[in-house]
Amino acid sequence: MLDEQPLAGTTLTNWMRLLVENRLSISWPFLPKVFYVTLMVMALTPLRRKEQKFCSTHLSEITVPAPIFIIGHWRSGTTFLHYLMGQDPDLAYVSTMETMAPHVFLTNERLLRGVLARSLPDKRPMDNLEMKADLPYEDEYALANLCPYSFYHGWYFPRNIDYYFDKYVLFNGVSSSIINKWGQYYTMFLKKIAYKHDGKRILLKSLVNTAKIRELLKLFPDAQFIHIYRNPYDVYMSTWKLYEKILPIFSFQHINRQKFDQSILSMYKELYMRYFEEKQLIPKGNLIELSYEEFIKNPLESLKHLYGSLRLEGFAEAKPAFQRYIKQHENYKKNNYTIDDTVRNKIYRAWKFAFDALGYDK
Repeated sequence: MLDEQPLAGTTLTNWMRLLVENRLSISWPFLPKVFYVTLMVMALTPLRRKEQKFCSTHLSEITVPAPIFIIGHWRSGTTFLHYLMGQDPDLAYVSTMETMAPHVFLTNERLLRGVLARSLPDKRPMDNLEMKADLPYEDEYALANLCPYSFYHGWYFPRNIDYYFDKYVLFNGVSSSIINKWGQYYTMFLKKIAYKHDGKRILLKSLVNTAKIRELLKLFPDAQFIHIYRNPYDVYMSTWKLYEKILPIFSFQHINRQKFDQSILSMYKELYMRYFEEKQLIPKGNLIELSYEEFIKNPLESLKHLYGSLRLEGFAEAKPAFQRYIKQHENYKKNNYTIDDTVRNKIYRAWKFAFDALGYDK
């Protein structure tokens, strides 16, 4: 399980800053992970220098075509949509390998793919979807390795998850210079993806972007957005399952469950309040919203509608690949949850505004 810690692909500067920022607060059973990350950071240093030199001479003229952002809350069907649209050969995406080793993937791909293929589980622990080095993955993992300005550091140090969410999802109290640095890191990473994929449009899935519409449009004014949403009751239960599965793998700290439950309720609320406020900034025709429940009933028809709404070309050409992927997963069983009245009432009280806005009944 040591080699599944994503921070192994960060820099020594970023790693030391995180340890200091969290006051070296490590739960002792996780100390081996600290040593593993430190060892990997040191081992990758020569490769980072090699790629830095490569990028300085090859990326100066690269521009990032308007990205397509899949947004929503965790556990809302975003991964299946990301995997499915990733079958379109006209679109690029960020792979698992590229998020885990964002400093070195351009010049060391063959080495990294072999190492990562041996360390990754066959299935994602939270939902049993396949997991491979070259499948689409969340670009926020790359940012967490590239710079200090990432919410996913809160997954690694969950006692401070509210701090990381407030600063690096909502940008509350964050100076414009820090936001600019975040944008520079993000843009440079996407330049590397654009270079690798010969300038194709990049399909991105990073759920923190749901609350960053304003800043994303500053970087990419013509970006398009796909918002997929799900019944909030299912989202809550599935989000807890997500954390129960990934925190033992990713985290350096034990958590207080009651406090963490409040964080889950608060983060959903703040994420969607910001999204509902900022989605009006998206130019007409550059946003489509769909429910997970409708999407999963007929993924191909939903995708056809999506392509038409966003004026994306290539649906007909990619249709056979979409059909094959859907066929391969037609027997996938999603989790069903039983929620007692106490939990149900808690969720509804905290998220009533979202039930109303998204059209779900109590």
